[in-house]
Amino acid sequence: MFRLCSFIRWLLLAFLSIQIIFFLLPWIVPMPLELGPMHIQLDPEGMREGLVNELSVSQKIMGVLIGLPGLGALTFGFIRLGQTLRRFQQGRIFAVDTIARLRASAGAILLAIVLFTLEKPVRDLAFNLLGNGQSYPISVDINSSKLLLILVCSLFYLIAGVMHEGRRLSEENEGFI
Repeated sequence: MFRLCSFIRWLLLAFLSIQIIFFLLPWIVPMPLELGPMHIQLDPEGMREGLVNELSVSQKIMGVLIGLPGLGALTFGFIRLGQTLRRFQQGRIFAVDTIARLRASAGAILLAIVLFTLEKPVRDLAFNLLGNGQSYPISVDINSSKLLLILVCSLFYLIAGVMHEGRRLSEENEGFI
């Protein structure tokens, strides 16, 4: 189990790094990106191909600022999850701080999913208000994958609460023995 925790911590770091790069790159680097024979096209979620190149600088900055809260919540959640896994490796599975970190991680990742879901409609609304002569339709994209992620994060949040209650009852029972 301890090797698996270490492996998962490295996967979390790799995934978070890729997520940050994929978030920032389309806003900063003009697309498509040509790297020798490779043609790379990255676009923010929900935006048609090449739309970022047509946006004004203020709209690009607004797009980044609207997406940062979700990315921040995801980063916080992954940091807390990494700390939780480190405490698992130390054998502190039911320690109060481990349970608190697991609960914070589940809550932050759940918040990130909600913020990422709301990012597109809020971004489109902001683009409409900033205006560049185009109209951006406002829509919310919810699919079964997002709903499953919300369910899993909610279950982890619940499990962390059950772990905390189990620890509390265990400490209470120790007083009677």
